[in-house]
Amino acid sequence: MKHQERPVKTVWIVNHYAHHRERDGRATRHQHLAAGLPGSGWHAVVIAAGTDHPTGRAHLDGVRLRERWAGDDHEFCWLRGVDHRGHGIRRTLRRLADIGLFTALLLVPGMLRGLPHPDVVVGGSFHPLAAWAASVLARRHHVPFVFEPRDLWPESAVALTRMSERHPVVRVLRLIERTTIARAVHVVSPLDGVGRYYADRGQPRPFTWVPNGVDPDEPTQPGPQPRRPNQDQDQDQAPFTVAYIGSMGTANALETVIDGFAAAHRRNPTDGPQLTLRMVGDGPDRDALRQRVSRLPAGARVIWDGRVSQDEARDIGRSAGCLVVAVHDLPLYRHGVSLNKQYEYMLTGRPLLVASPVVLAPVAAARCGVHVAPDAPDALADGILALARMPEHERAAMGARGREHVLREHDYRALARRYGAALDAAWSAGRSRA
Repeated sequence: MKHQERPVKTVWIVNHYAHHRERDGRATRHQHLAAGLPGSGWHAVVIAAGTDHPTGRAHLDGVRLRERWAGDDHEFCWLRGVDHRGHGIRRTLRRLADIGLFTALLLVPGMLRGLPHPDVVVGGSFHPLAAWAASVLARRHHVPFVFEPRDLWPESAVALTRMSERHPVVRVLRLIERTTIARAVHVVSPLDGVGRYYADRGQPRPFTWVPNGVDPDEPTQPGPQPRRPNQDQDQDQAPFTVAYIGSMGTANALETVIDGFAAAHRRNPTDGPQLTLRMVGDGPDRDALRQRVSRLPAGARVIWDGRVSQDEARDIGRSAGCLVVAVHDLPLYRHGVSLNKQYEYMLTGRPLLVASPVVLAPVAAARCGVHVAPDAPDALADGILALARMPEHERAAMGARGREHVLREHDYRALARRYGAALDAAWSAGRSRA
């Protein structure tokens, strides 16, 4: 009897800030998942904005409203955005215009003409309007909707701007949230507490945790390998670099990183290792952070690399003494912390220094880093000095454990199978409702 191949279904994944390696110089979550979904019987079309995050650079020029890219196993469709490079209120207003234009174009009849008809639509919430618009598309095409919250709204607005629940913006965001989750037959998220969050709010939904991960097929090399302890090596006070690689925005708690480095530099004995802080990336807070550094005695020991390619970033990470992750002490994070950078950092084979109100589970499981209190420069300084004084063979062993763990537990090929199973469940739920 002739073997019958499993029919391929199509999923539209709407995510405003999805990255693509050929366009942006780096691939992130949704391109990796999309590339792995054919193994689960799904063809993915990622629908994103034609603007880059975090720089705000618009890629579509002229009068084009969309651009389409088709690979062997997945597709991208970019809709026109508003260039919001710059700083201050002008950047904020143009970024809001970018959000509004992307949402509007999603809903324009015929804008997505030519794309394969979806069997499921996924809506991701870097901002809530994109996910809501995706739920409208699902209703329009009479297919199930899957909600993929990456950030929780309005919780993020309340936490980061200190708006009250009575604020008109928060009330509108709360209404959008309720409407979006009400339309979902399934929820997937890199935040492990999201299922409990919506259940506690009286809107329980089937939930699948799909964390971020790494692509082991990308060209990477581990950091220094563990060596047999040697007394002369252990006492060698070589320079020690703390590296931050990523976006420079309010949520990244970089004031704590800078002030913690300044405190470590001040407390470092004259015969201790020479400390350097390397800041790699771009974002709305970069100029303000540079001004902050310029006022510090340790300012001369801070290097600013700007935005670099993913491959360059990995080279920098592999050469660092440690890589730093920091988030603010906010109740928001009790629902989970999803940071692409923690997995990328672990892939470099170097130890992590984490300043967070919650333990990052992969770092703790792999024993590949040091956790300190958030928003506490002195605690971060303690962590820097502890790692700087640690023998290199111990740091290398920590980094090696992290790399081994992330390759074993966070391979995007396995995560794509988990994502595909969630899509199967949503598709089956939609058929049962029909």
